[in-house]
Amino acid sequence: MRPLLDIKGSPERRRCTPRPEIALTVFGAFLSYACGGCLSNEYVIPKTELARLTQIPPEQRGQRVHVVQGLGSRRADAIDTTQPLPPPGYDQQGGYGQPPEGYVESGPEPNVGVGIMIAPGPPPLVPPLPPGPGFVGGHGHRSPGFMGRNVRPPRRPRATGHTGGNLGGGKLGKSGGKDEMIVFLVVVAVLATIGMVATEGARYDGDVAMYPWQSVYLKDGNDQIREVPLAQLTAADVATAEEATVADDEGWGMMRLGRRPLDRKGFAYKMDVGIFRSSSAGVDADGTGLNLQFGYFPHRFVGLLGTWSFAGGTNSVDHSFYRNSLSLEAEVFPVHLWRLHLGAFGHVGNQWAHEEDMGTRDGLALGGGGLLEIELTTRLTLAFRADYTTAKAGPDSNRWQSGMLFTAGVAIY
Repeated sequence: MRPLLDIKGSPERRRCTPRPEIALTVFGAFLSYACGGCLSNEYVIPKTELARLTQIPPEQRGQRVHVVQGLGSRRADAIDTTQPLPPPGYDQQGGYGQPPEGYVESGPEPNVGVGIMIAPGPPPLVPPLPPGPGFVGGHGHRSPGFMGRNVRPPRRPRATGHTGGNLGGGKLGKSGGKDEMIVFLVVVAVLATIGMVATEGARYDGDVAMYPWQSVYLKDGNDQIREVPLAQLTAADVATAEEATVADDEGWGMMRLGRRPLDRKGFAYKMDVGIFRSSSAGVDADGTGLNLQFGYFPHRFVGLLGTWSFAGGTNSVDHSFYRNSLSLEAEVFPVHLWRLHLGAFGHVGNQWAHEEDMGTRDGLALGGGGLLEIELTTRLTLAFRADYTTAKAGPDSNRWQSGMLFTAGVAIY
């Protein structure tokens, strides 16, 4: 009889050993949720816009208001402003007149319900067993006899040969766990990017039309909130307000009139993937590469970003390689044609280069190239990039080696 706790290295113990890729995948899902959140029913009116509205006649204040959608929970669906359209009392020339008889400025009544959701459990972590004793054909149901003590799952055959990753169509060498760690770091970045595209990149930032009696919620420095109709805002209200919000599920709601053009000012996040090509010591190398960037744009057209670049694959003599770089990058976008934005960049940093059976070197890396962004929303673009980098990390006497990286991805501002 086998002891309950087997010795180190047994199949039972190996099956219980924590695997970093599972932890990274769970962390990636959490990061996607944390970076994404939800689009809220509340919209912030910037303070400069609030001050502008107080200079407009009260009956015209709702014609065009700049708002920025918040991130958080949504308590109800937005009110359909197309029914009726335009609302009672609206005049195309004079704006809104007096509120119609019976108009009430209030939100929807909350709907509370209780329900039970039944969902299937997670899939098993081990592969299904082949038919055997106690197995009943059909849809994979097993009889109680399957739980007998003498029934064990088959052991997995031991792997032989190289177990490296397969970026760019080739192995990444004999590093094993390091390659898996890089792959799952990429998975984490992709999950986080998806979450941010669905929220930060998609949230509304533009003009809306609303009733002048729509409630505006003013929060002061003591976090006290006061409700004031838009038509009754005063300069004193603006002076004491730290934040002003409106909701799309109250009153008549808000009609979206159009987003603002792309605005890069503020923090930025970018991720792109593509193809890599290099030549080192007369040997061509092709593979897959990516860029992951965080930074800040003090101006709509100029920014500074920290960049992690990685490329890996197999060269022409069937040896694996990788290029791993950390750099500081400056970007500028001087050309704008409708939704197309053309720019350039330059970067300086350090590169770690590795070829199978040749070890790892590192050295100064310099590079630059061109950018093309296609505007999707005020905060989101499709991004295309061509990067030429040369680094003092070559295996030959010259020690300088170059590479080209062509990528496509997204930029979130």
